[in-house]
Amino acid sequence: MSQVRASRLSELRARRPGVVLVIVIAGLSLSACKEVESESAAGYEPAALEAIPGAKEDDAKRIVFTKEGAARTALETAEVRRSGDGTVVPYKALIYNDEAKTFVYTSEKPLSFLRAAVKVDRIDGDRVYLTEGPPAGTKVVTVGATEVYGTEAEIAGSH
Repeated sequence: MSQVRASRLSELRARRPGVVLVIVIAGLSLSACKEVESESAAGYEPAALEAIPGAKEDDAKRIVFTKEGAARTALETAEVRRSGDGTVVPYKALIYNDEAKTFVYTSEKPLSFLRAAVKVDRIDGDRVYLTEGPPAGTKVVTVGATEVYGTEAEIAGSH
């Protein structure tokens, strides 16, 4: 191999880490350009609030996430279980608002959530025993419950 060619090959090998770094950065930049499901004039909206027919204005609204919004929030649900005279929900599902009221978010269908008031009997580890609340078998939000609350209170993403 000629001296010039060997020198050029050596120079390219020395630059290889830099070239790889540029390719990685370019790939990350392009992945950030992925289109989102829907945009409004204010930008991407991962969820929307829907009025509930027949409900008072102060009552809870239905929170409906987009598929992408739910994935970004990593929403998870669990079923309410029966226990003695009451029911049990995971502690992660319990929300306290600024008026010290307790509630959970139920999920009647995928991506749709509705606030449900609960009355806590006691908390034992990661379980909340209820005397009032949704019936056994109802799905409640566990992971992402605070994000659902923030969406309903229209404070999500306003930091």
